[in-house]
Amino acid sequence: MNQENKWIIDNLRLEFKQMQADRLVKIESERALEEKIGVGRQRIREVINQLIEEGLLIKYEGKGTYIAPYIKSQYVNLLCSPTIKSNDPFYNRLLMELTCYSAKNCINLVPLTLENISNGTSDFPLLMIGRLEEADLKKIKSIFSMVISFENYPEHDDFIQIYFDHFKIGLNAAKVLSAHGHRRVIHITGPDKYASACYRRNGFIRGARKQGMEFSIITEKMNFEGGYRAGEEVIKLIGDGNYTAVFAANDWMAIGMIQALKAKGVNVPQDVSVLSVDNIPLASQIAPNLTTYSLDANMMIAEVFSLMDRISDDSRYSVDKRIILRPILITRDTLQKI
Repeated sequence: MNQENKWIIDNLRLEFKQMQADRLVKIESERALEEKIGVGRQRIREVINQLIEEGLLIKYEGKGTYIAPYIKSQYVNLLCSPTIKSNDPFYNRLLMELTCYSAKNCINLVPLTLENISNGTSDFPLLMIGRLEEADLKKIKSIFSMVISFENYPEHDDFIQIYFDHFKIGLNAAKVLSAHGHRRVIHITGPDKYASACYRRNGFIRGARKQGMEFSIITEKMNFEGGYRAGEEVIKLIGDGNYTAVFAANDWMAIGMIQALKAKGVNVPQDVSVLSVDNIPLASQIAPNLTTYSLDANMMIAEVFSLMDRISDDSRYSVDKRIILRPILITRDTLQKI
C-alpha cells in the first residue's frame, strides 16, 4: 500500500467509525468522495475495497456502500435446517457471508443441530437458517428468548423474521417481462418442497395473469442439470408456441438452460430472453451475462445484527418485527425488448 492510499484509508476509517451506529449508515457516493479528497475515482475505489475487506464497509450492488453497524452481541447460536442442500446457492452464500461477518466483528457463532439444541446458551440470540417443522419451532421458542429466522413463517408473529418476499419477486418478474414486450413466457421452477420456488412460481402466475400474458410452467430440479433438462422443453415451446422469454427460479437453472439452448443453436437473448434470481458470481461471468435479481446476503446479516443490538438496548422494542427486504434487479445481457 502506498503512503497516499494509507493516508486516505486512515482518515476515512476514522471518519466512518465516528459515523458508525447500531444500524446501517450510507456513505457518500464515489464521485462525492473523489471531489472532497481530491483524488481519482480508481484511488477511491481501492480505498473503499480495503475498508470493505476490513469489515467496516458493506457494499450492496445496485444500492450503494454502507458503514457496518457496530456489534455488541459477542455470542450467537446458529441452527441450520437439515433440509438445506449443500449445493443451494443462496444458503451457501448466506452461511459464507455470516461466517466472514462474524469473524471480522469478533462474534462467536455457536453451531447447533436439532439433536443438541438444548445445549445452546439461551441468553444469546438464535439465528435459524432454512425451513423448520412446527414441532421444532415450538421447542426452540421454549428455550431461547430471542429467535431470528431468515425464512418467512406467515403463521407466526412471536419471533423475528427477516426475508426476501419471494412471491413479490415472481410478481415483479412478470411485470418486468411484460414491460419488455413479452406476451408469451415460460417459467422453469423447482419442486413444491422448496418454499422459495413455490412462492416465486405463485407470484409469477399471479403477475402473468394480471399482465394478460400467456405462460407455461416447467418443473425441474433447482440445479444446472435440472435447468439443462428444462432447456429441451423450452426449445420445443419456443418452436411450437412462439414463446419469447423465460423466468427461471434460480441462476443455476437459468445457466443450465442457456447451455442447452446454445447446444441446439438457440441464442439468448436474440431468440429468447432470460430473467433469473440469486445473482451468483457466475451470473456476471458467463456469456451472455445473466439478468437476475440480487438477494444480498450481506444486507440480511447486517440488518439482523443491528436489530439484535437495538433490541438489547431497548426492552420496549417489539420482538415480533418482520423485515422484508427488496431484491435488486441487476440488468445485464440476457433480457431485451421485442
